[in-house]
Amino acid sequence: MRVKVLGCYGGQLIGFRLTSFLINDSILLDAGSPAEGLSLDEQYAIRHICLSHTHLDHIKDIALLADNRALRCMGGDMSNSMITIHSLPENNAVLRRHFLNEHIWPDFTRIPSPEDPTLRLHDIHPEQPFEIDGVTVTAIPVNHPVPCTGFLIDAHGKQLIYTADTGCTDRIWEIANAQPNLRAVIMDCSFPNEYQWLADKSGHQTPAAMMRDLKKFDALGRVPVYLYHMKPESLNIMTAEIEALDVPHLRMLTQVDELLL
Repeated sequence: MRVKVLGCYGGQLIGFRLTSFLINDSILLDAGSPAEGLSLDEQYAIRHICLSHTHLDHIKDIALLADNRALRCMGGDMSNSMITIHSLPENNAVLRRHFLNEHIWPDFTRIPSPEDPTLRLHDIHPEQPFEIDGVTVTAIPVNHPVPCTGFLIDAHGKQLIYTADTGCTDRIWEIANAQPNLRAVIMDCSFPNEYQWLADKSGHQTPAAMMRDLKKFDALGRVPVYLYHMKPESLNIMTAEIEALDVPHLRMLTQVDELLL
């Protein structure tokens, strides 16, 4: 399994892209920045988006991916015309009602036609695995102000846990501990410790809260834990706080990272 970091930050500034991870060239975990981080040919290889929730920093580039895909298909390349978005029913309903609604963005679930759309919305359900492009995906509910799931990704007997945006939570660690060949965890850590009140209010983690949660993880210090969703404005403070924890195999992601699991 190859995981390319397209964006790993919880805010957008020059040089800092929003959350999106590309698995094996064709599967996205969230879609904050693939149109910024990939060439048109690389975008055209995407077949699936596993969407954790509908906050803007995770859905922004769904709009631009769809636009680019539709234009390429109109140019005559129909070899990979559709992207399927896999998310909770309530999230797909939000996309239909508030995003792909002809007011915020054209409804690409009906373009170029309802029978042959650019985007297809597929409802998934917690802890019911589904398979896409040879990878088994399981959604796991986490602690966020809107409906949100992390994901267990299993490819050829190797597993990855992606917590998505979450405050302290339990079930995802139970599932992580049950995996026979877990290779990595990608975990929310958004704010420095002095903003714990904001992390609690918004359903995110600080380094201190993250460590309390990681005590539930049996393989801490052995299986790498990669942090994402850091706010660029406070990155230097968070870097110091995370380094002070002195935990083996714990570090923040960057946009040049590519994980081979």
